[in-house]
Amino acid sequence: MKKIKTGIIGGSIRNRWASSTHIPALLHSELHEITAIATTNMASAQEAADRIGNVSAYDDYTKMLESSDVDMVIVSVKAPYHHEIILNAIRANKHIYCEWPLAVTASEVDEIMVQINGSQARHAIGLQSRQADEVRRVKEMINHQEIGRILAVNIKSSTQAKGNWVDSGSSYILERSNGATLLTINGGHALDIVSYLLGHFSEVQASHHTHYNEAHITDQSRTINKSIEDQYIIQGKINCEIPVSIHLQGGAYPQFILEVQGELGIIRLYQNRSIGHPQYGGLSVSLVKYDSSQAIASSQHDDFTLVMEDTKEFPLTNVARAHQSFAEDILANSVNPKTPDFHYAAYLHRLINAIEESAQTGRRMDLI
Repeated sequence: MKKIKTGIIGGSIRNRWASSTHIPALLHSELHEITAIATTNMASAQEAADRIGNVSAYDDYTKMLESSDVDMVIVSVKAPYHHEIILNAIRANKHIYCEWPLAVTASEVDEIMVQINGSQARHAIGLQSRQADEVRRVKEMINHQEIGRILAVNIKSSTQAKGNWVDSGSSYILERSNGATLLTINGGHALDIVSYLLGHFSEVQASHHTHYNEAHITDQSRTINKSIEDQYIIQGKINCEIPVSIHLQGGAYPQFILEVQGELGIIRLYQNRSIGHPQYGGLSVSLVKYDSSQAIASSQHDDFTLVMEDTKEFPLTNVARAHQSFAEDILANSVNPKTPDFHYAAYLHRLINAIEESAQTGRRMDLI
């Protein structure tokens, strides 16, 4: 079977995300062969290459893009570098798997879309929550009308990060220009799940709030300024008919809970041992059924019945499935790809930009 020769940009062993997801996922894949690693430092690139074995090392990713031993690149670096790398990969006619977000600014996203529309390269965005069995089970339950007509969706996504303390290795997330804000990351993955389950947003209105203007660097005993908000309240509609309410919160008890309310019951998707990032996995699905035409004397937490629970290794499993899905799209030259691509990423960026504008102006934003 033909394998896709893959280069990882940002594939250092010390890159906690790449070393715990992309590298092991591809090493166990029957559809991929890791052929190159690029970092900004030859020592770290060579270390990763030696660990994997029979892999070329680069300290300049543009040299890797020139290699005929690379069919596809994985962009696993911080968001401010995505735009330049993607444009160069498009020019080199390489298939691209890029971590979310696609870029930092709207103009960068627009430029990427202009270039990708004229390219033969296949592309995928790292929004892997939909690869989880639990998310797919919720979609199946909705499609089979197990809870009848959908009346509303409520989401709570919170993380202890992005509040008033952080370690030095993660301090970059508190600077807006680095593109890893509460809205972009935690909000982006939550918005992706509900869009996958029910469809695209038609309107949004939002507000934001900042409790903490500074954060303590826990391992350096110093304080830095924050330029990101730590709460968002988002109201919207999907397909002009389904109300959605979302609360994003940083510096809080970590949790992810999504409830889909129908006329005949409620489906609850939630994360066990949560850190506020549903894309990591560890999800469970529970269900309560009722007849909305009958009076309900009272509700109890144990009214919900467990439908399924994720016991797989995470975050590796969902990323591995995303790579498998994208590889199948590439090898089959799919007209309708199964994997979320840059066009879908552009929709999600437009949605997030509309939320940000609404939070700043107080206006309702129409998206259709």
